[in-house]
Amino acid sequence: MYQKITNLVVGANSCSTMEQRPFEKRVSPKNQRSRGNFRHCVLTIIGIMFFSFAFAQDPPDYKKNPQANEKVIGNVIGIFNVGSSNSSSSRDDNEGYMKLLQKAKQEYPNKVIDLRNFIREGYNPANCSAKVVELFSPETKSNETLVKAVDKALSKVNGGSRLAIDQISVSGGLNRETIKDQLLDVLLDKEYRVVAKEYLEKLKAEQEQQQGGGFNERTTVKTENFSAVGYFLNVRVSEQSIRVQVINVSTGEYEGNATVDF
Repeated sequence: MYQKITNLVVGANSCSTMEQRPFEKRVSPKNQRSRGNFRHCVLTIIGIMFFSFAFAQDPPDYKKNPQANEKVIGNVIGIFNVGSSNSSSSRDDNEGYMKLLQKAKQEYPNKVIDLRNFIREGYNPANCSAKVVELFSPETKSNETLVKAVDKALSKVNGGSRLAIDQISVSGGLNRETIKDQLLDVLLDKEYRVVAKEYLEKLKAEQEQQQGGGFNERTTVKTENFSAVGYFLNVRVSEQSIRVQVINVSTGEYEGNATVDF
């Protein structure tokens, strides 16, 4: 009797188990691989979209607008064989940019330039166009501003006059020696006679020594009048402007005073 009851219980449990099996979700190895491939494709697409968006947000410099330290001086257009017949890659844009920049340098010699707002239309050949910008470093900006300030300050001083640089004060991160070299170049280019004021004592001592004897008369320098300087120049450079003052040595009066902003 006990054995029969046990058999009935076991049979009932077996039937219950068999009834539950049809509702269990079974995943075959093939389906698992399919799911893995699907996830991989989704992640790849997301990655491509992310990097494409990132590159779109940060284009090359030549596709951006001109910056504060860049001056638009013109436009340049050219038709070049760039890329394949159905290509629009950034590599082909770079190729078109380099060819167009080479043409721009021929059209704007003796200038430090680059291209902005570059556009490449078509494939092979491609119509390339861009704005030409002149690049300004702090030294370039100071040199151009210095030329304008010197022109204004020395407008009443005759060319060929003897000048001496008296004082140069610099602030705003610029180098004093750089400003001094630029000022000297500007004055000499305008054919002013610039006296090395800081070396006057050494020059005078050297001349006196040569005149004292012991030197070949043919090679001995003649004594010059160091007081024959007509004008002193004072230059002050700040972050915003350059000021040039011209003082008449014979009268002590200001002969010129000019301030030019960067």
